[in-house]
Amino acid sequence: MVSSFRLISHLAPLFLVMGVIVETLPAQWTVRSQAGPVKLPGGAIQVKKQLAGPTEAELNLILFTAGKYEMRVVHQPERDKGVSLATKMRELGAIAGCNGGYFTPDFLPLGLEVSDGVRSGTFQRSSLLGGVFLVRHGRPAMVWKDEYIEQKGVTQLLQAGPRLVHAGLPVAGLEATKRRARTFILTDQAGNWALGTCKSVTLRELSDLLSTRALLPEVTVKRALNFDGGNSTGLWWRAEGGQEHGEREYARVRNFLVLMPKTPVAAR
Repeated sequence: MVSSFRLISHLAPLFLVMGVIVETLPAQWTVRSQAGPVKLPGGAIQVKKQLAGPTEAELNLILFTAGKYEMRVVHQPERDKGVSLATKMRELGAIAGCNGGYFTPDFLPLGLEVSDGVRSGTFQRSSLLGGVFLVRHGRPAMVWKDEYIEQKGVTQLLQAGPRLVHAGLPVAGLEATKRRARTFILTDQAGNWALGTCKSVTLRELSDLLSTRALLPEVTVKRALNFDGGNSTGLWWRAEGGQEHGEREYARVRNFLVLMPKTPVAAR
């Protein structure tokens, strides 16, 4: 990461925004073609974009308003009993989902994980695990590790990283040589979110393209966080008509981030 920072530091202005080094870069990415939008139950949409830039890339997004869904971290404590993303989504009756955070060779979460109130792992201060997705009192949030504090009412949590976008700008110093499939989550910090995958880009390239507003007119990206990638990358969604679609992961993963139908409030 240090070498990447030195390589790019002379190419673009760097700024310190709320303790995060960000940079401004000229737009290098364009949309070659786009499929969708496909409507999902509850108002979410799925779009797929073919991008041109420093490399050819495919960006797949599930865009939604958080207030219309429940967001759950679904864990798999035992590798031998774990199932694929698609299988678990069908079991749960989910609308959409993706693979979650990193895990150790012993199939334990790398960093903190909270699944329906069940806590596993420990919070890490590593630069790799620079962000946290959490649900507290039914409301989702994305916070950086330096902003995170222990609070009651957190029912879902995934620690992951690195940070990709901060205050709408790319985060400086990201790895810039290894292209692979990526999974991420993003938000405009005003209630709009997206789960997504991108094939195949470096972390630096993913940060740049998610910060390029012309590529994503559907949402103003303020923050984005990287999840586990490579063979773990998976995305699944169910269209309004019931048809299932997905990008299959090639490895058994420790957890998923799942978009569920909103549970109706019982009449009193």
